Amino acid sequence: MHKFTFFPELPIQISEVPGLAPFNLRMIRDDLLPFGFGTKWRKAFGIFQYLQKNQIHKVLLWGAIHGNYLASFTCILRRSGITIDTIAYTRDPHLRSYNERLVRGHSHTISCYANRKEAHAVWLDKKKNYPGLSLPEFGIHVGQNLGLRSFWQELEKKISQSLDTSLDQKDANSPTNQKIKAILRMEIGSGATFLSALDYFKETSILVQGVMVGEKKETWISKREDLQKQLGLRTIAASEGQILEIVKENKSKIESEKDKVTKTVSFGKQTQVQKQWIYDFYRNTDILLEPIYSGMTMNPLLREIHEMQLSPSSVMQTSPIFYLHQGGQIQHLDLILEKEPR
Repeated sequence: MHKFTFFPELPIQISEVPGLAPFNLRMIRDDLLPFGFGTKWRKAFGIFQYLQKNQIHKVLLWGAIHGNYLASFTCILRRSGITIDTIAYTRDPHLRSYNERLVRGHSHTISCYANRKEAHAVWLDKKKNYPGLSLPEFGIHVGQNLGLRSFWQELEKKISQSLDTSLDQKDANSPTNQKIKAILRMEIGSGATFLSALDYFKETSILVQGVMVGEKKETWISKREDLQKQLGLRTIAASEGQILEIVKENKSKIESEKDKVTKTVSFGKQTQVQKQWIYDFYRNTDILLEPIYSGMTMNPLLREIHEMQLSPSSVMQTSPIFYLHQGGQIQHLDLILEKEPR
């Protein structure tokens, strides 16, 4: 087995958002981890620990070739001495991206298909006799929680230091209605990071909140227990207010107040207004958001905090929010790079 040599230090960096000091908001800067892989470094670290412990040398991955998951896991695990076999899919065979180049460059073997269903069928067939670890899409596995749990342990200390107060230690017999001292907010993609945090912080004074991105709340909740089992977590449910959705209002003047509707935001859909907002946010803060996850949630979050400061007292009005920026922004440098004149 290749010796553990590649993993860099993965420091936890918490900072205020430049220019937004009046807001009760701090950002956990996992976007600053190498190559923009963000929190996936922590998941991959747990997977690698599992591989080392079980003396496994090969991994079979599958997923979207332009996605952050395959890009990060192929790169991190290969450079850690693991043989990588990849089955990928893309809906646009002509699209080229930063992530795709990473996937192709770090896979020992790769097959790419025109749709997800076909790629999944190939993976299912190949995993039957695969002489290594076969990871499902997004790498859902108990190993991910190994890496995430050590992250939460250190993050809990960092949040306590950041607040300059002593957060209550975990106590299984402590009341569930204890005072919330901080809110940890993140997007729910596959759900692994959110469910791991939900499990770890269950009996603490840190309230974990997840924002649905790319999937309806009801659909994801129906899969929650199965995901928790795959991750080796307790099958606990989120309480009211812990799973949030991004909404936008249709404010057409021709609609009556009665017919006004609220629609969920389409996953991956980028508007020029959103791109401009990400550009302006970067120029004001030096923090690059990406349009799929952090770029979708930060703007509504800032509006929410502003409204809370103007609203009557609530549990969240006095509790600082720690937003976890999970990375993935490097593929979207085109949002901030100035175009050279022709």
